[in-house]
Amino acid sequence: MARRQAVQLGKRRLELSNLDKVLFPDDGIVKAELIDYYHRLAPIILRHIKGRPLSLVRFPDGIYGETFFQKNRPDWAPDWVESCQISDLKYMIAAEDAALVFLANLACIELHPFQSRLPHVEAPDYMIFDLDPPEGFDFSRTRDLARGLREHLQNHGYHPFIKTTGGKGLHVLCPLLPRHSYDDVFDAAKHLADLFLKKEKQATLQIKKEKRNGRVLIDVYRNRLGQTIIGPYSVRGRTGAPVSAPLLWEDLDSLTSPVEFNLRNLPERVSTKGDPWEAFAAFAVDLHTTARPGKGAGGELPVYRAKRNLEKSGEPAPDVPVSTSGLEFVLHRHHASRLHYDLRLEMDGALRSWALPRGLPPRPSVKRLAVQTEEHPLKYLEFQGTIPAGHYGAGQMWIFARGKFEILKQKKDGFYLRLSSPALSAEYRMIELNNKEWLIDRLDAPARDYLLNPPSPMLADATDVVPVGERFLYELKWDGIRAIFTLEEGQIRIFSRNGHEITESFPELLRPDDLRATTAVLDGEIVVLDDLGRPVFEKVIKRMRKSSAAKEKAVCYFFDLLYLDGRSVINDPLELRREWLADLLRDRQTMRLSEVLDDGQALFAAVKSSGLEGIVAKDRSSRYTPGERSASWLKVKVSRDCTLAVLGYTPGEGEREETFASLVVGEWTEGKYRYRGRVGSGFTQRSLTDIRSRLDTLTAKKAWFSHPDLKKVTWLKEGLFADIHYSSLTTDGLLRAPVFHRLRPDFSREECRLEREE
Repeated sequence: MARRQAVQLGKRRLELSNLDKVLFPDDGIVKAELIDYYHRLAPIILRHIKGRPLSLVRFPDGIYGETFFQKNRPDWAPDWVESCQISDLKYMIAAEDAALVFLANLACIELHPFQSRLPHVEAPDYMIFDLDPPEGFDFSRTRDLARGLREHLQNHGYHPFIKTTGGKGLHVLCPLLPRHSYDDVFDAAKHLADLFLKKEKQATLQIKKEKRNGRVLIDVYRNRLGQTIIGPYSVRGRTGAPVSAPLLWEDLDSLTSPVEFNLRNLPERVSTKGDPWEAFAAFAVDLHTTARPGKGAGGELPVYRAKRNLEKSGEPAPDVPVSTSGLEFVLHRHHASRLHYDLRLEMDGALRSWALPRGLPPRPSVKRLAVQTEEHPLKYLEFQGTIPAGHYGAGQMWIFARGKFEILKQKKDGFYLRLSSPALSAEYRMIELNNKEWLIDRLDAPARDYLLNPPSPMLADATDVVPVGERFLYELKWDGIRAIFTLEEGQIRIFSRNGHEITESFPELLRPDDLRATTAVLDGEIVVLDDLGRPVFEKVIKRMRKSSAAKEKAVCYFFDLLYLDGRSVINDPLELRREWLADLLRDRQTMRLSEVLDDGQALFAAVKSSGLEGIVAKDRSSRYTPGERSASWLKVKVSRDCTLAVLGYTPGEGEREETFASLVVGEWTEGKYRYRGRVGSGFTQRSLTDIRSRLDTLTAKKAWFSHPDLKKVTWLKEGLFADIHYSSLTTDGLLRAPVFHRLRPDFSREECRLEREE
């Protein structure tokens, strides 16, 4: 590996050095891996540390060499690396991915951010409880202690978050509104800890180890200016390269060690599960020791009143008293005469409002128009519903996001702000152009850009019985090609379930004007229907091949929505996602809504009598989990199906002498193929001939399996996959009564599995 390498990150050019230097000798981790980790996770890490002064722990000769804190910004640091003067020190600040790469190149393994960030560097925006157990302390007891502390903090009005330390313990953090001094935050944390220790005897506030008597230190002394803890997602300079990993509280149940996550396995977890702390700032509150500020009605708002008949429109009146944090925002999706979004920020006792005709920008460098409108009353933070026809703004209005905002910087022509909510966490710039016309520009890159990198679709668990209950919605299981559609700037792209782009195969589905959105990611099934409206799988598979003529027109039935006009919606409940999905489908000739019913048993009976494949039952409140199989979705098929790899065949006899007798099939599991039996029925003469024509090109010498059942087998290379019906499994894991259904050219080895609960 080259000792020096120049790289370009956006507008920054950096020279990286000693990329092959070993930083973690026991694990063989070199500096290039550390740099790659911080670069890959930069959008998520920056969400939590951007604007915060950093204390850095450097390991220039690896974790067993000399170690030192880097607090002061070196004179030779690039001009674009931001800094903040505190007392006699100028701390560096990581404001972009290039800054993280720059620091990693200095072998800054550990990032220790302040509790406060610009522009409120004197006011912490979270409170720290550092659970530090003694050596050899049972980790399960530390977990129980953290759960007890969580309940205690919730009882005092806080919303605690948890992460591993990358060491022995756990960190519990409570987000705060940034308007309290460090001293006030420390006093509040100390008060909470004192109350907790009255009922929890295995914890202590004793700093001296010799006086702890085997108890867990709840370290609240970190809540001081200049004191820090390891940052979220920071690597630790310890054997194994452990990472301080943010968690969901339910993750504690399966967590066996605080060093379970490391530099090598955490990126994959984040890419599939996302950032558990994405909405951290949205749950900020005042200290329980201070009075919460109340807000009045915000005046008469004469322009707002003049445009409305409030008694008939159902909208809130300006004189309704409201109590807020003083830092609230709401983003409405408003389907009036024209669909648009309304961004409203709490300022001076009212909601300063802008209409966004095309929604929020999805990423930096994309700007959207924002038209300033009349101020609205604070009660509008809670308003959603339908404004009756004939009234100003008539139409459906949804709360698309609601949370807290912070003005980061005031400029002559506008301001910078951060929006923090469970649905949306991002930074923007508002630029005033002229009278009432503004531009809104996103400043930070999204952690996962679904428009540029579409996710894998969510998968359903299989069950033999139709689940019953009011929590379920039921829909047809379409027998076609699962597809993810992306819409951006008037262009639609289509991707198969394994990520291959198939846009060119379905030109009749490229109808952006049929979608009432600017940017969107949709999940659906592409089908070709027969004269009775039933899907015909063989016809849609032909349409995937570029050589096939488009004689049979395809349609797509959409059943879910992942992204809409500036934000991911995967964490919103299914019922709400379907509302927005129904609203954005304009012309439903080729782009159709997959309808749902409340009676699953009746639907399944109808599907069975019609010869269709099955149904899917979905939890109304479920979130969308990209690429994961979830029990929130349950598919019930008329017969049990699986998709397996065809890895060999046995010679034919009699009428099938020219083709084959059976196909040898295997399931991909635990990094290898497992033998699942031979399939000899279900073939038509056409499918026999078609499959036989493919076999000679795949012949291989390697035997995939050794089994008494396998004699006179001609083995094949990997590459042929098939759907198979079967009744059950034998005791040794083979298919019972297998029947060939069809080939699956759209599948890969990772999708070759039995559809059952393991």
